[in-house]
Amino acid sequence: MSLSDLLPMFFILAIIAALIAFVVLYCRAFYAGRAKRQEKVEQQRKRHGGEYVLEWDGPLAQGAADQEFGRLVVVIPRKRGEDGARFYEKGVIVDQKRVPYSEVKDIVYLKGRPGRKYTLKAAVRDSAVMWIYRKKGSTIGIRDFGYKFDDQTMENIRTGLGY
Repeated sequence: MSLSDLLPMFFILAIIAALIAFVVLYCRAFYAGRAKRQEKVEQQRKRHGGEYVLEWDGPLAQGAADQEFGRLVVVIPRKRGEDGARFYEKGVIVDQKRVPYSEVKDIVYLKGRPGRKYTLKAAVRDSAVMWIYRKKGSTIGIRDFGYKFDDQTMENIRTGLGY
């Protein structure tokens, strides 16, 4: 076998090695960012005596306290209908799903893209959404085409929980 016969094989092996290296580096970066967010959450939990609590500097929402989750901190109202996402001191209630903050493993807020959406696919793709990832159970999404919220409030909720 000559060198020209082995060259395509080396090229393919180099591409495969580069792809493997890219996947490994991407996974390491992803899990490092996740670990950093979890570290901030644990620091916040220690500040509150071992409890997961929503830290909120703004005005509190008007409403009754919950027996399990404590006082009502902020309400994200629905665009249609009465009920909304209610964030309490120690938990959240969204669409009749009660989730204590101790069962949340991550919260991600993605800002939406402004402009007119002409298709349902574009509306979903470009809408702002807050994803609440639970340790057990399904992920909860709060989208701006179903709820009335602004970016600053959602960012304050995310950072108030330490994420």
